[in-house]
Amino acid sequence: IGQPAPAQSKRKYLIAMPDTAELVRRYNAASVEMMQTYLADTNPQAERRVRQQRNGSEYLYFYTEKRYADKDAWETEKPITQKEYVQYLMEADTALHAVHKTKYRFAVDGRRFEIDVYPFSCERAIMRAELPEGKEAPELLPEIEILREVTGDPAYKNSSLAREQKL
Repeated sequence: IGQPAPAQSKRKYLIAMPDTAELVRRYNAASVEMMQTYLADTNPQAERRVRQQRNGSEYLYFYTEKRYADKDAWETEKPITQKEYVQYLMEADTALHAVHKTKYRFAVDGRRFEIDVYPFSCERAIMRAELPEGKEAPELLPEIEILREVTGDPAYKNSSLAREQKL
């Protein structure tokens, strides 16, 4: 509409395991089950992965490529068929585990949140928040216990979780 949107910053936090039923009840959080598999390196400047996503009874499949140049990174993602997904799985990086997670998405006062719950951790989860520029931590979710901010920490990227399977 021609008016500038307020600046947002994406932040990532390590949190204590939330009550997921409460997230659904209180915030109408939508849950999506995902399995992300990293593919073998074919280019040192690119990371490739495929994702299977279950929304209710429907399965969706995606191919993602993340390219790196100097300090910049950009991602391209495209939907693929189940057959293409199975073909890509043949290229899986056998040194890494597939990352299984349930993602809970919701909004509070116009701010978007995502909480990733992993089967290998019953005590911790990862929360992503889109916050107004300059805000350090989300103040809108008093029932979420933030353990620490992990924005930019490579140990909490999905590719690292595929290697370590711990939070």
